[in-house]
Amino acid sequence: MKATVKQVVKKVTLELIYDVVNERTQALSEEIEQLRQEHREDFKFLNTRIDQLRQEYKEDFKSLNSRMDQINNRLDQINARIDRLGQEYKEDFKSINARMDQMHTRLDQIMHMLVELRR
Repeated sequence: MKATVKQVVKKVTLELIYDVVNERTQALSEEIEQLRQEHREDFKFLNTRIDQLRQEYKEDFKSLNSRMDQINNRLDQINARIDRLGQEYKEDFKSINARMDQMHTRLDQIMHMLVELRR
């Protein structure tokens, strides 16, 4: 009888231990699943945020490229104007030089006439 009682106590004790282990295992499994769900939600949020930032980056980059194109076009216009003005100045200097040459020639003629008059 003592052995039977001992065996019954042992069996009940083991069953209690198994129940506690099963409850704790189930609680841990639930916590792990909850953490997995939180991680899934966090990853989903992070992926959404990454996509948003990527889209903002693309838009900013397009805007920057557009602005750079505008600046390049404006620089091309300015360079063309500088080239045109440079050409105009060259033509003006040529005209001035030609007029100065004419004036020198005319002065030479006047000087020559004066020398002739003195003789």
